[in-house]
Formats: sequence, C-alpha cells, structure tokens
Amino acid sequence: MLTRPLRYFLRRSAWLTLLFSLTLIPSLSSAQQKQSDNQNAQNDVRDPYWQFGLFAAGGFVPNYYIRQSETLTNGQADTLTSNIQLDLWSAGFLGGRMITGFHGSKLFRGRTEAMLEVIPFWLAQYPHQTITITNSAYGTQETNPNFGPVDKYGASITPFLIRYNFQHQASSRILPWTQLGGGLLWTNHKFPYEVGSTSVINFTPQGGIGFSTFLRRRQSIDLALKIIHISSAGLGDNNPGINYSLQFSAGYSWWK
Repeated sequence: MLTRPLRYFLRRSAWLTLLFSLTLIPSLSSAQQKQSDNQNAQNDVRDPYWQFGLFAAGGFVPNYYIRQSETLTNGQADTLTSNIQLDLWSAGFLGGRMITGFHGSKLFRGRTEAMLEVIPFWLAQYPHQTITITNSAYGTQETNPNFGPVDKYGASITPFLIRYNFQHQASSRILPWTQLGGGLLWTNHKFPYEVGSTSVINFTPQGGIGFSTFLRRRQSIDLALKIIHISSAGLGDNNPGINYSLQFSAGYSWWK
C-alpha cells in the first residue's frame, strides 16, 4: 500500500507531466509547421538559387549615321552624313545565381542575381540598301544604291551582369526583372563600318528589362528588351561607336 507522501508525489508528477505535455504540443506543432514551410520553400519550383538558359536575340540600330568630316580649301568644314540600316543578331547561353534572399517591400520586393552571358554567335548585318549622302557644306544630297550587303561576325561575353528579380513570394509564376551590365565584343573585321580605322575589340555597356514565365516545374520562358551601347573606348584610330541598339531576346531557362 502506497504511503501518503508517495501518493502526493505521484499526483503532483502526473499534473506536472500533463501541464508539460500541453505546453509542448504547440511548440512541436509550430516546429513541424516551420519545418514543413521550409521544406515547401525548398521544393517550390520558383525558389531556386541557380539559373541556366539559352537565348536568341535580334534587333537594330535606330537613327544610325556614318559621318565623315574634312576641311575644304576655303577653310569651310565639310561633313558627309549617311543614314545606314544595321541589323544585329546573336545567340548564346547564360548562367546566374541568386546572391541575396528576399528583401524590400511592396512593389520592390525581390532578389538580386549575379549573371554571366556568353554569346558565341554574333552577327552585324548591313543589308543591301540605297543610302543618301548629305553634304553639309553645299547642302546637296547624293544616292548610292550599291551599298551592302556587309556582314561582320563576332563573339561576346558579359561577365558583369546584375539582375534584380521583382518577386513577392517563392510561388510567383511571373518574374519581372531589370538588369545592368558590361561586356566585351570581338569581331572578325573592324566594327562598326566607318570611314577610317575602327577596332575589332569593343565594349558593351548595357541595360535591359524582361520577365520569366514559369510553364513547367523549374523551367521558364524568358523575354527581354535590351539597350546596348557599343564603343571601342579609343582602341582604334576612329571611335564612332553605336550610341544604342535595341535588341529583343527570347530564351528558355532551367532553375535549380
């Protein structure tokens, strides 16, 4: 038969065990829910850290002019201006990694991604065209119907490319983004076409906007508009550069 102190101890132990269990159940439930949320975040198709993709792009150079200036015998400056059509085509692949977690608020919530673009195929195409040459000194115009076609091939790499993905939550199916970067362009002939010596090496500071649409598990279609400046930074005797080109790209990415 149990003594009175022993019965008292057992009753107190039973109550303490019950109270401890009641306080522990919410904690266990919360821990399980947190673990489940973390697992769901890891398994979510749009919460990866790596991006790998392929893309193709095409575009043009608006208001592209070739100018040649010289001084006449009477000391008056003479400038010949030619308006020329120039189309740009490229194809390559990209890789990126998220370097920040979700941050920001409201419309600016998202993640920052460091990227690399490699373009093994790059083509500048001057199609067959009729150009008009304007002489500033005499105010005359001449047409040259025999210009083009002229093709210049090259390759490009953009090792510095920072993209900000506007992503409110991991389950977002549409991922808008904006990016800034700078790269290097090599061409098989001096570019751009110009009167005077230019360069086979050019720099490509650029910016762009676009979005990725997730259609399958960890796979997306990517559409973008890029504005790219092309300049040799004085590497050639003549540096006309291309102030800006508009390029539209479409691609497909795999996320991990």
